[in-house]
Order: sequence, then C-alpha cells, then structure tokens
Amino acid sequence: MKRHGDSVILFRPGQQLKRFSIYRKKTEIDTRGKVVYNSHENLEYIAEIKGSISAISQKEKYKWKQIEHTASHVIVVRGKTPIQPEDILVHDGQRYDVESVEEPGEVGIFTVIYCKKRKGLGEYGELQTGNT
Repeated sequence: MKRHGDSVILFRPGQQLKRFSIYRKKTEIDTRGKVVYNSHENLEYIAEIKGSISAISQKEKYKWKQIEHTASHVIVVRGKTPIQPEDILVHDGQRYDVESVEEPGEVGIFTVIYCKKRKGLGEYGELQTGNT
C-alpha cells in the first residue's frame, strides 16, 4: 500500500511503479519515397516514465484479437506521456513494443499503453534500461 496525498493506492504484488525508458525509431525515406526504419544504432532516447504494468485481461485480449494486434501487457502511467505507437519501452532488460496509446477521457490524468513484451533486448542490447 502506498499513500499519495489523502488517497490510498493499492497495488497487487509486482504492480508497483516501475521505471521505463522510452526509445523512438528514427525513420528515413528511401529512393522510392517509402518510409523505412533504421537499425538500432539510430534509436532516439525520448524520456523515462514510471508506470504500473500488468498482463492484459481476457476481455482486452479478445478486443485486441478483433483488431489484429498482439498486445500482451498494459502499462498505466499518471499524466500525459510523449509515447507513440511503435516506440520501444525498456525496463530491467526487457523490451516492450508499443502497440497503442490511449488517454481515457482525454483530460491528461492517465495514459494507458498497450504493448507486446519481447524476450530480452536482442539487437537492442546496449540500451539504457529503466530499473526499480
């Protein structure tokens, strides 16, 4: 249990706030005018956020399968974030590819990030990772 002001926030074990580093893929336009992503050397560090992560519920899994996404986790962050779909989040050696970003009510209180967890960092092994 964590106290924040006068309100009490309850977390399940493993759902405490975790630090994530945000990276964005840089793009180029090839000779045919097509936008292409560069290799990992051209990832741009954007910011660091703190959020609560959990596996997607069965209801959300059904929703995502209907629109052909492969989201496996949801991260809830207080306030607005600079995150966009296709960004990469890194926490404690794990990579999460951002599928969708929602801001319920569009009032800037919370941001909900749907992402796909990847095994390790792979080719992005040297990225700075958010810990704790």
